[in-house]
Amino acid sequence: MPITKPVLTLYGGAVLACIILLGVQVSGGGGFLLPLINSTLATLAHVSLGVWWIAQKVRGNPRANGGAVAAGIIALLAGASWASWAVVAWDNFEAGMELPSINIAGLPALILTPLTIALCVGAAIQLRRREKSA
Repeated sequence: MPITKPVLTLYGGAVLACIILLGVQVSGGGGFLLPLINSTLATLAHVSLGVWWIAQKVRGNPRANGGAVAAGIIALLAGASWASWAVVAWDNFEAGMELPSINIAGLPALILTPLTIALCVGAAIQLRRREKSA
């Protein structure tokens, strides 16, 4: 799968920011705005990465293969799942209190996000090997 350093840096930075925000959330701070910001950031990061990976195949990049399209689809699915968390966070923010909600659509984010991170790590390893051999 083709990937570039700026794409990895942007996605990695967004995921790191999400992890930090999640840590603040778990520690009890942030109120109702922090989950909204966190889930929106995760949604944007995954959708952007998914579109970028799929665009590699569309632009006719000779190094892009089916793996890039598959990784793009996985990232887009993770983005859609995170978007459902953003909707729940928006409802809570709008109400100003924790509303009871069942978010079954958000559960795949817990599986697809680490999978997307693993695909990025694999692509970074391939990038590093290509740079060393060149």
